[in-house]
Amino acid sequence: MKTTGIGRIVLWRGGSLWIGRAGEPTDFHSHHAVQITLSFSEGGMRFRRPDGNWNAYNSAIIAAHQPHAFEARGEFVAMIFVEPESREGRVLHQLYLGEGISALAFGTLKLERAALAASYMEGALDSELASCARFVITKLAAMTTVPVVALDKRIEYAVELLRENIGETVQLADIANATCLSPDRFRHLFIEQTGMRFRPYLLWLRIEIALTALASGSNLTEASYAGGFADSAHFSRTFKRMFGIAPSSFQRE
Repeated sequence: MKTTGIGRIVLWRGGSLWIGRAGEPTDFHSHHAVQITLSFSEGGMRFRRPDGNWNAYNSAIIAAHQPHAFEARGEFVAMIFVEPESREGRVLHQLYLGEGISALAFGTLKLERAALAASYMEGALDSELASCARFVITKLAAMTTVPVVALDKRIEYAVELLRENIGETVQLADIANATCLSPDRFRHLFIEQTGMRFRPYLLWLRIEIALTALASGSNLTEASYAGGFADSAHFSRTFKRMFGIAPSSFQRE
């Protein structure tokens, strides 16, 4: 199998950092996260939408649920994923919703970019890398004065319940009842607030758990079961649909 990246993956509640050397291009994919991508080397990187050509970027932000492919063979890059349900993710989601793929001015994140690159090269702890990545998120989110619509409290509570019970069989009707909504009203409000249907959102949370296990050293089978997938094939298919690569194609440093 061709390598699509060599580096480290660090996760925290509401986001993750993937940093290292890029390998083979990804397939077209989309995921439930705003994606900030930074290139640390002169070669830059390229993104492509399904209906367009490859375009070069030095820094870019990709809206949640935006189908795209990525290519930066041999380049030193970082991808920072921010879930739209987090406070800062909500800001970025609203700001870039409908924008597709947007270039970021090179000087916008000069200090934050340098700190992140230096931490990685020095072999920093995961917690230090996470802090550097979150500084990038904070900086971008602070650059707008546009009023942000907060996540509906009922959906915020529903997401908490899903996270707490993700290891069990979760039914939409039970979560709807806990939020004092009818199943139909909850279903519509959930899509309106998160941009996803209920079941795909559960898959997204399970991918997060499985990815955490992989990043911690578990093998593919162990990670698949940790995330509640029937087997590694189911996990791999879902992962590739969301990230454009097979989970086994990314090599941990």
